[in-house]
Amino acid sequence: MSTRTRLIVLFASVPVIAFTLVGGFLGRVAAGEDAYRHLRIFEDVVSLISNNYVEDVDLDDVMNGALRGLTEGLDAVAVPKLEKVEEVLKVDAWLELFEHKAGLPIGSIEIMVLPETARGIMDAYKLATACPRVGNLIGGVGARSGDVTKAIGYKWTRQGLETLYLASHILLAARAAGIEYPIGGGSLEVGDIELVRSQIQRGREVGFRGCLLIHPSAVPIANEIFSPSPEEIEWNKGIMQAMADAEKAGKAAVTYDGMMIDYAHVRNALELLQQAESFGIEVGEYADVKAL
Repeated sequence: MSTRTRLIVLFASVPVIAFTLVGGFLGRVAAGEDAYRHLRIFEDVVSLISNNYVEDVDLDDVMNGALRGLTEGLDAVAVPKLEKVEEVLKVDAWLELFEHKAGLPIGSIEIMVLPETARGIMDAYKLATACPRVGNLIGGVGARSGDVTKAIGYKWTRQGLETLYLASHILLAARAAGIEYPIGGGSLEVGDIELVRSQIQRGREVGFRGCLLIHPSAVPIANEIFSPSPEEIEWNKGIMQAMADAEKAGKAAVTYDGMMIDYAHVRNALELLQQAESFGIEVGEYADVKAL
C-alpha cells in the first residue's frame, strides 16, 4: 500500500470508533458486531484493490466504496476528550463528508461526546448542544487511573464518592440537552465483577439509563441493572391501581405505600411499565388512569 493510501486510510479510520451500548434504550447491545467487522476489514479492502488490480485504480473510487462498507451498520461514533464546541463541529463536518461519500443520509451517524478533561466536563452542556448530530453525552464512573483521574486529581475509592459530582454534572447536562437515555461511563474493571456491578449500579442510581462497556462479562450485569426489576414493576403497578381507584372516588391525590402520590407519579409509573414492556419483560395487566 502506498504512503498516500495509508495516510488516507488512517485519517478516515481514526474517528470511526464503533462501540457497544448496553442498557438504556431497549436494554440491548446497540452498535453491533457488523460495525467492528467493517472497521477491521477497511484497510484490507483498500489495500487489496489498490495493490492487486492490473490497471491503475482511482483511489477516490476505492475509498468511497470502502467507506460505504465501513459506515453501513454504524450508528454512532464515540469521540473522547472533546472540550470545545468547535471540536464537535469539526467531527460533525467530517462525518457529513463520510456520509456523503458513502451515500448515506446526512446526519444518520450520531456523535457520542465523551469529555475527559476538566474543561470538557465543565462545559458538558455546551458540547451536548453543539449540533443536532450529538446523540449522547457519556460520563459517570471514575476509574482507578486514566485521563479523567489525571485531569481532576481525585483519589479513587471503591465507594466512588469522589466522582459523584462529576457523574451528576454529566447526567444533568445530558438531561438539560434533551437526551432521553443518558449513557454512563460503565467500568474499566475486568477481574473484579463485584466492583463492576457496584459501579454500574451507581450509574443507574444517579440517573443514567445505559452504560458504555469494555468487556462482554459486564453485559448481563448491565442488562439486569438497567432493566426494571420485578419489585419495581409491582410497585409501579400499585401506583396505577391506587390512582385509578382515587379517580373513581373523585380524588386527584392519594396515599400509597406511605407516601402521597398524584398524576406526576402516575406518569413515572407508566413510563417504567412501558419501558419494561419494550424490553420484552412481561408486566401483566395494570389499571388505566383516565386523566392521562
